[in-house]
Amino acid sequence: MNSRKAFLTLAGALVLLASACGTAPPTPQPLTVAEAASTLVASTFQAATQAASHHTPTPLPSATPTFAKPFLYINGNVNCRTGTSPNFRIVATLTAGTTVELIGRDTPQSAWLVKAPNGTDVCWVMAQDGSPTGDFQSLPEVTPQPSTQSPPLPVAKGTINYPFLCSYTASGSESVTTNLSWYATKDANGYRVFRNDTQIADLPAGTTAYQDTAIIVPGGSVTYGISVYNDVGESAQTKITVTCSR
Repeated sequence: MNSRKAFLTLAGALVLLASACGTAPPTPQPLTVAEAASTLVASTFQAATQAASHHTPTPLPSATPTFAKPFLYINGNVNCRTGTSPNFRIVATLTAGTTVELIGRDTPQSAWLVKAPNGTDVCWVMAQDGSPTGDFQSLPEVTPQPSTQSPPLPVAKGTINYPFLCSYTASGSESVTTNLSWYATKDANGYRVFRNDTQIADLPAGTTAYQDTAIIVPGGSVTYGISVYNDVGESAQTKITVTCSR
């Protein structure tokens, strides 16, 4: 009887052991990077889908892009002209710190087309004279119109008046103040004044007078030159010499 009980107990234990071995879970294997990423995307999508099923989504606003209007900050005092050459007519003189609206660009000439401060004209500023801001990359390319002018003639000799006044300074040198004046030249965009072959002024069209004071040695002299320019170029200088006699 005891042998039979022992046999049945052993048989039962073997059956339980076999049953347990048959239902043991498999050992998990590590995922690859691609599989892990795929799993993460899938779980995120599933979570978002489940969340969306519980509320009504709010529509997004219209995605219309906006850009800042382009402007040019003027770095230093500069003449704004009708073309990209320094011989074109001066439309406006822009002072350092001025901000003007950008209209276009001339990439080959490295120049900006801007709206003049008077609000009605446009003019050109060279790239090195200003700093652009806003959406200036989308500005259109603009090519200045070619000129129909003829080369300028110099101020006629004998037409320059130059009354002057000489006086001694405290340092022992001599000061001479000269009032230059001349007749206007047809088709001139402007005039340049030189002292001893160094330019001292760039004057707009219609200007026919300029005053200058120079310091010279006692009994010395100073030579002034005046040239005319237009779109085509610049004339030769017409010169006069002022001498202070002791």
